[in-house]
Amino acid sequence: MTPRRHRGAMLLEVMLAVGLFVGSAAFCLGVTRSLFDSLQRADRRHLAVDLARSKLAELEAGLVTVQELRGEWSGAVGSRSRDDLETMAPGSVWKIDVTTSLSEYGGGLSLIELTVREFYLDTGADRDDAVSFTLRRLIALREQDPEAYETDELIEGLEGLEDLEGVGP
Repeated sequence: MTPRRHRGAMLLEVMLAVGLFVGSAAFCLGVTRSLFDSLQRADRRHLAVDLARSKLAELEAGLVTVQELRGEWSGAVGSRSRDDLETMAPGSVWKIDVTTSLSEYGGGLSLIELTVREFYLDTGADRDDAVSFTLRRLIALREQDPEAYETDELIEGLEGLEDLEGVGP
């Protein structure tokens, strides 16, 4: 091999090595970013689960009514302050949707379906990466919450059934 050819081969090897290094570094950075995004999404989903369980426990204890649960929630969740939530998902609030229906099992039980979802203020809608969680539980609503069924579409057609024993809240 002549010295000139040897230099050209060495240059080709160095360029190939640099190209492989840059390509593998870009791949590793992409995987790392994807991992961090997944971890952040899992943490936000955990917050949604915690909020749903907390609010359902408050309803079961009689601390809040069904009507008070519906709408936006931007307060603290569990041990996390409002500022912690803002840093995790800037520009988002949590929306709580609650539906109630009488249980077919009787005993004054109601099926409560509580859905917590992330809502972004900048777009005015849900985004692809928004998280949500739905919790369903049979609970006995407290006596101080007799209007829990008045806003529910499922119950509107059941007027007149109050005379039947074992039906109703």
